[in-house]
Amino acid sequence: MSVPSHVPASDRSGGFTLIELLVVMGILSGFLLMLVQLVDAGLRMFRDGETSQVLADRAGRAQRVITEQLSLLRGSSTGRDRQRVDDRLVVQMLPIGLPPAPERGATRVQVLRGAIHLDPERELELLDRRLVARLLAEDPTLAGAELEAEVAKLRAAEALQGIGNLMLLPWRQPGDDALLELRCGWFLPGERFPAGPDRYVDPFDVIVPGEDDLPGMLVYEVTRPILSDLLHFEISMWAQGTTSWGDPLGPLHGGGSASLNDPQPVWDSARGGWLIDAASGGEFAYDVGPSSEHDPSDDIHPHAFLVRVVVAQAADATPEGILASFLGDQDHSLYLYDGTSFPGAADGGFVKIGGEWLRYAELDGDRLIGLQRGQRGTKALSHEAGSQVHVGRTIEFVVPVLHQKDDWNG
Repeated sequence: MSVPSHVPASDRSGGFTLIELLVVMGILSGFLLMLVQLVDAGLRMFRDGETSQVLADRAGRAQRVITEQLSLLRGSSTGRDRQRVDDRLVVQMLPIGLPPAPERGATRVQVLRGAIHLDPERELELLDRRLVARLLAEDPTLAGAELEAEVAKLRAAEALQGIGNLMLLPWRQPGDDALLELRCGWFLPGERFPAGPDRYVDPFDVIVPGEDDLPGMLVYEVTRPILSDLLHFEISMWAQGTTSWGDPLGPLHGGGSASLNDPQPVWDSARGGWLIDAASGGEFAYDVGPSSEHDPSDDIHPHAFLVRVVVAQAADATPEGILASFLGDQDHSLYLYDGTSFPGAADGGFVKIGGEWLRYAELDGDRLIGLQRGQRGTKALSHEAGSQVHVGRTIEFVVPVLHQKDDWNG
C-alpha cells in the first residue's frame, strides 16, 4: 500500500530495503572472514615459530651432549712402546636392539665402543658400583650403613686412573617406532657384568654385541638414555686416506662400505680382524687381520667424527604430514592429507614413517614422488593411512678427537 502524499516525510517508515540488508551482510561477512584469516594466520605463525624454537633447542642440546661424549675418546697415548692394546675404538653397524636372531634386512645402527678419559666424579661413581657388586657377591647380607662403610673403606685404597670405556648406541624409544633414544654406558677398564649363571663378561672383550656372550638386554641394562626423541643418529670418521666427508647422504646410505678416500662408517683401531663382514658389523677398509689385535704398534685412530642427527618435534605439536592412504613396501609415491603445509623441501629430501626412512625426489601437490625406500640403514615397510610423516630438523657437526696416530707406518 502506497503512503499518501500528504503524510509528512518524518512520519514515513525508515527501514532498510532487502538489497541494502544483503549488501550490509555481505560486507560484514567479508570483514569477519578477513578477521578469522588474520587470527588463524597469526596463530599458525605463532605455532610454527614455537615448533621451530623447540626443534632448535633440541638440536642444540643434542650437539652439546654428543660432543661432550665423543670428546672423551682418547687415542693411542704412548705410541709404539706399549705392550698391550688398552685404548681400542670399535664402531660397528649392527641390527637395532641387538637381537640374537635379527630379521632379514633389519634396520642397522652404529654401535660405538671406545676408551675414554674419565673425570674424577664419574670414576668414583663407577668405582662405587664395582665395589658394591664385589661386596655383595662376597656377602649378600650387607646393606645400608654397613655396606656404605665397607665401600668407603675399599674406596680409600683405590687410586683413580682417569681412564675408562664408553659404549654409545641408538635404541628404539618405547611408544613410537619412529623415535630413537641415544643410550650411553661408562665402565672401568676390565669391568665385568653377569651374563648368566656363574658367567661374567667385559663388554669390551666381546667381538659382536648382541650375541650370547653379550646379550642385547644386558647392553640395555648397563646403558642409559642421554638423548631422546631422535629420528636419526649416525657418525662417519675421518681416516688417514680421507680427502672429504664424501657422500652428503651419509655413511648409512652406502650400506656400510667405504673406500680408503672416504670417511669410514665403521672402525677398529687395533685392526684386529673383528670387522670382516656384515655379520660382524661391517668391513673395515684398513683391517690387516687377527695378527694386529694384540700389536699396539699399528693401532690407528680417526682425526674426527662427522655427526648427523635428526631431532623430532614435540609430541603434542601438529604432525608435519599425515599419510592419506596405505603405502606398501614397494610403492614409489605417497599421498599426504595436505601437501600445502608440508615442511619438507619441494625438490626432494628425507621423511620417516614408523621405523623407515624414505627419500623422495619431488613434492607434487599432495604427493611425494620418486620414493627410494629403506634409506639410512632402515628396512622398507608397509604403512597404514593416518601414519605420521616425520621431517624433523637435521644438524651436522664435526667433533675432533685425540688420535695420536692415524698412519700405521708412523
